[in-house]
Amino acid sequence: MNRPVAISVLLGALGALAGATAAAADDARECIPGGGGRLQMQVSGDFEAEVDWGNEGTRCEGGPRPSGDALRLMFSRDADGLLVVIGVTGLERGATGKGLLANVTIVRQGMGRFYGTLGADACIVEVEENAAQSGVAGAYRVTGHGRCEAAIEAIGRDGEIRIAPFAFTGLAFWPDEHLED
Repeated sequence: MNRPVAISVLLGALGALAGATAAAADDARECIPGGGGRLQMQVSGDFEAEVDWGNEGTRCEGGPRPSGDALRLMFSRDADGLLVVIGVTGLERGATGKGLLANVTIVRQGMGRFYGTLGADACIVEVEENAAQSGVAGAYRVTGHGRCEAAIEAIGRDGEIRIAPFAFTGLAFWPDEHLED
């Protein structure tokens, strides 16, 4: 896929994700029922942000990409106006791993500013836990950490950000196994 097409596809998908996340803004949230959800990340460059989101007030959800080749984990918090998407290539239900290629996308909600690695070769993630979450059908608790070696480019305009090594614990929902063929 060429770069302009990839950018158009990414912007459309992120617009839909940002809208779905904003629609749930009035709900009291916790990332993981019973606790433990989090996202820690430091952003510098076009904007500065110290992301240290705990379980309370953080929305997190994810699941496999439609093509099934990666897991997407999404985190957002209304007060910070950010949506962070971590895409981990090759991660399947219940699997863990080191050196997994990943991409990171950050949306500044309400500002129309998108930043993305536009590929799964800019970041490396280690997933330490990927286990069924009790009490939530089809959900898996996914814990890991990662780093991005390159800057994350602004999409559709000039600019970039950098993120320090990051850590996360979120939920991923996989379709029922008996539905997969």
